[in-house]
Amino acid sequence: MPHDHTHDHDHDHDHPPGQSAGTIDPHAHRDRAETEEPFDAANQSLADALRSSFSILKVIMLVLVGLYLISNVRSVGGHEEALVLRLGKLQPKVRDAGLVKALPIPIDEIVRLPTRKSNEMLVESQSFQRREDEIGKALSFISRGEHQGLNPSEDGALLTADSGLVHAKWKVTYKIANVVDFVTHFAGDRVEAAETLLRPLVETTAIRLATQRTAGEFIRTRLAEVQEEMKVLINARLAELSSGVNVTLVEMFEPTPPLQIRNVFDETQRAENAKQRRIQDAEQQRIRILSEAAGGSHVKLIGLLDSIDGAVVGSPQRREWEADLNRVLENEIEGMAGKWIRDAGAYHSVVVGQMQSDLEEYRALLPEFERNRDLLFGRLWQKTREAIFDNPGVVKIYRPSGAKEFRLVIPLDPEQTRQQEEERIQKKDSDVSRLRPPTYHPASPENE
Repeated sequence: MPHDHTHDHDHDHDHPPGQSAGTIDPHAHRDRAETEEPFDAANQSLADALRSSFSILKVIMLVLVGLYLISNVRSVGGHEEALVLRLGKLQPKVRDAGLVKALPIPIDEIVRLPTRKSNEMLVESQSFQRREDEIGKALSFISRGEHQGLNPSEDGALLTADSGLVHAKWKVTYKIANVVDFVTHFAGDRVEAAETLLRPLVETTAIRLATQRTAGEFIRTRLAEVQEEMKVLINARLAELSSGVNVTLVEMFEPTPPLQIRNVFDETQRAENAKQRRIQDAEQQRIRILSEAAGGSHVKLIGLLDSIDGAVVGSPQRREWEADLNRVLENEIEGMAGKWIRDAGAYHSVVVGQMQSDLEEYRALLPEFERNRDLLFGRLWQKTREAIFDNPGVVKIYRPSGAKEFRLVIPLDPEQTRQQEEERIQKKDSDVSRLRPPTYHPASPENE
């Protein structure tokens, strides 16, 4: 039976040469294993790399979480105070200088404010607007004509009590006094937010004070008083509003009347100043004259005189004041009036003593007069003539015996006159009898 070559050929074609059909090749499994081993090593390396990456990523995430947790730690300076807002709600505790720890944003928010630092604000709305050629010039070098009126849209001014106009700039120094009130009302950490409240307060307070004073008082004679009252009124209003802001100083800059009438205003002010100086000079002169007249007791003396003038005549109160006046005049008064009163007392004593002496002499001479009138008159005349010639004020001239011609030189020797006058003045100053009246008459029974 013939052999089928076709079948054998097809069967053998599926096997490698030299290998019969139905035989298993051992290298086929080895090649498959060698192919799978490289794939397992790569997977293992990839898994290790992923594990390392996840570990690093975990560390990074932990670090980021830690940084996030401490991200809201702030340093508060020595001139600051801080508050914490937790979910928008203000925490009452005030933090001083140092580190402030808070929960991360947006849970907590730290608000720091410079409470121990002063801030300044300039209010220029009530001053005139400088023109281009006036910028940088001092106020005294700026002048405008009478026909250059004010522009209400640019030039601000204050209306004073005497219907005048005044320009002024205000410099306000303020600070945060209560940080809780400030944050509650202004909701932020910008100190300048307080100016939204301060600016209208300064303007309205200035308008109020200007209506209570004349232009001269507002910008010159009572400037310090205006500045102090501005501060007091603004602080009172800030306290009512619980703003947490306190004004420490208010200064007025460049106060001036409208430039168009400043020369007239200055002339009026100079005249007013001259008037005040004269009033002060008159007051000083009054005090000097009264002090010279009555010494330090003139105040009490004038008060008693005014009280007596206003009291009802004969009333007990008037009599009491009159008694006080006499006591002051006798014991306390000084100056020229005190000297005159003391001299009057001395004069009274001298006059009374002289009158008593004359009366005693009269009584002593009366018996002699009754016994021998001519003898008494002769003796008294001799005594009077001796007193006249013994008086240094009497010029005595002796006529030489047997002289046929005698001449008197008038006026007398000036040197002799000067010497006699000095002796008279010296004797007058040392003798209380000088107080005798010019028309002195000895006592007699008729005028006793």
